[in-house]
Amino acid sequence: MNASASAVRRIWRTVAVAGLAFGAREARAQVSVSGSPAAMKVTMAVAGSAPAAVSDALTTYSSATNPAPGHFSITASINSPMPAGVTLTITLAASQGSSAGAVTLSTVAQNVVTGITKKMNSQTITYKLSATAAAGVVPLQTRQVTLTQISTP
Repeated sequence: MNASASAVRRIWRTVAVAGLAFGAREARAQVSVSGSPAAMKVTMAVAGSAPAAVSDALTTYSSATNPAPGHFSITASINSPMPAGVTLTITLAASQGSSAGAVTLSTVAQNVVTGITKKMNSQTITYKLSATAAAGVVPLQTRQVTLTQISTP
């Protein structure tokens, strides 16, 4: 997908893994993100079972403008790969367009909401951190989550 520089808007979220702490840095105000989720840490597992995933749905996003003309999409990516055996997913609720549901974050931008035709306010962002037993003990790490708004025809 090709987009002009003025058609792309980004939001950065810093995410710490295995103690998942968040911080926010906003770029242009086309998409804004509220607050910072609490730290997330996978710690519990029942003997013989995979560790219990943790999630956080305390942040929201809003798109400040209507696309003109056409539609826009929002993509998400992280700045570096997750450790082996650790997965971070993101789900963006969408009152306009279509949410892709839970998307496993990687360094490649992926659609999380498509076909947006009108501005949206206070849409929930859900992060889910999961790990396999093979991940072992992972020291505290951070990941920057980037949300990008792209104009589409």
